[in-house]
Amino acid sequence: MAGLSVKGLWLVGLLFVLPGCPAAGPEKTPDFVDAYAQHDALDLPASALVFEPAELDMGQVREGEKAVAHILIRNSGSSMESIVSMQTSCGCSVVEPGQHLLQPGGFTRATITIDTFAKQDDVKKWVELTDGQGRRSRAILHLKVLPNPHLKTGGRSIFDGQCATCHVKPAEGKTSGPAVYQAVCSMCHGAQAEGAYAPSLRRFRDMDALSALIGHGTGSRYMPGFARRQGGPLDDAQIRALAAWLLTLDD
Repeated sequence: MAGLSVKGLWLVGLLFVLPGCPAAGPEKTPDFVDAYAQHDALDLPASALVFEPAELDMGQVREGEKAVAHILIRNSGSSMESIVSMQTSCGCSVVEPGQHLLQPGGFTRATITIDTFAKQDDVKKWVELTDGQGRRSRAILHLKVLPNPHLKTGGRSIFDGQCATCHVKPAEGKTSGPAVYQAVCSMCHGAQAEGAYAPSLRRFRDMDALSALIGHGTGSRYMPGFARRQGGPLDDAQIRALAAWLLTLDD
């Protein structure tokens, strides 16, 4: 080994590494991990820009009405901080800070607006900011959406407008059952189809019946047909893959 050059040693090492490299394969089954939890796993310090309160009750509103609330963002640090970006848990929610640059001890008021169409009962959302150093801060929002007997949908569905950012776009390019489920189902039916805002999908045992339910929906605005022929985002292959995976889950 003494006669080998640095380049030669590098090539020898590469020969040992290459056999262990995995070949390209089918789409991996995604882990149902919250993106914010993944950020926490990086062990980055929290932003000095903090929401006050960190958990906000937005009260009650009837479905179809805009839910609007205000929350303070305070610079708890000793130096100037900037709000580089703000995001929300889904496209139906919008947040806008009053200002982006905060002196130490300074604060600004952010306005949060939530579109409550096709939402019901207890709703939980989040709003998050990223500062100039890539650190983040988050606030949790709670809202109770009441039935609205006078609601006029005008033919609107969850596949239209800003709702499409959660219920349409994430399905693009997904082929495996778990990937399709995480993309367009988990936010309502729970991370593992156990039920959340919408019922559990673990009780089905018939492939054709479940595929028909996914494709055609229940006739309500809360569960429209997800098949493309019904105006939804999924093709037949995606629906069959999704149904086949759901049938493997235990009650």
